[in-house]
Amino acid sequence: QPDIQRFHGTAVLSVLAGFLEGSLIGPAFNSEFILAKTEIINYRDSLVEEDYWVAASEWMESLGADIISSSVGYIDWYDTTQLDGHTAIITQAANIAVSLGVVVVNSAGNERGSRWQKIIPPADGDSVIAVGAVDSQGIIASFSSRGPTADGRIKPDFCALGVSDYVASYLGGYEYSSGTSFSAPLIAGGIALLLEGHPEWKISDIYRALKNASSKK
Repeated sequence: QPDIQRFHGTAVLSVLAGFLEGSLIGPAFNSEFILAKTEIINYRDSLVEEDYWVAASEWMESLGADIISSSVGYIDWYDTTQLDGHTAIITQAANIAVSLGVVVVNSAGNERGSRWQKIIPPADGDSVIAVGAVDSQGIIASFSSRGPTADGRIKPDFCALGVSDYVASYLGGYEYSSGTSFSAPLIAGGIALLLEGHPEWKISDIYRALKNASSKK
């Protein structure tokens, strides 16, 4: 049985930060990173995992993190009417992190084909940059979670490659994999480059720059 947690964590981090000349170069490969493991893989999503995410965001902010790139979210104890940007505990925590100067980037989710269909918290946060998945032709991936939010806001905010991304395998070497989990770190890595060039920028400046660079405004 493959170790899903090690596969997911290694692959997501490699998209953001991997570096092997000629094979894989993540946009923020020369940055400093704080890694947090909040998932418990052995059983279905539990409320404590959401608490772990909140604790991780507090810990990262206390260490001076500039960006949180998150490829998880929680829906099992919520319903889509609560995607209003301030109900889910994880969304509240993400919004607080942004208010303290941390840019929070979260995958929109892989729920399009499920009963849920919609984005996953904390991607519904009005100050969270939610990222959906497209293929190399810019077509929305069949699994990429839909918007809008329950209160009518457009989500996801941006899309990036999430189909057949080239990622590092925890078993060694590289492979292709798909998911909105890989879209978020691509955007987060681009934001890291923006902040390197413009350390004084606020979330509104970053959002404006990303929007201006997008193919559909």
